[in-house]
Amino acid sequence: MKLGMVDVDWGYIGAVLARGDGNDQEAFFKAFVKECNTWGTRLQVERQLSYVNLKLTKDERETLSMLSYEEKT
Repeated sequence: MKLGMVDVDWGYIGAVLARGDGNDQEAFFKAFVKECNTWGTRLQVERQLSYVNLKLTKDERETLSMLSYEEKT
């Protein structure tokens, strides 16, 4: 989605986010999830994220695995 934005360097934005502190990263992911949840159905979000998942390498998926980690109780 472009939403009026042109020539966005997503790699640069990702690098800046990675170098930010936990508060910056938390704000990003909360905004990302909040926007995804406006799409209409959870299935739409799951399909989009599954597409992204397919594009990531195994190492990239492992690096991001803590985003969905839940401690066993």
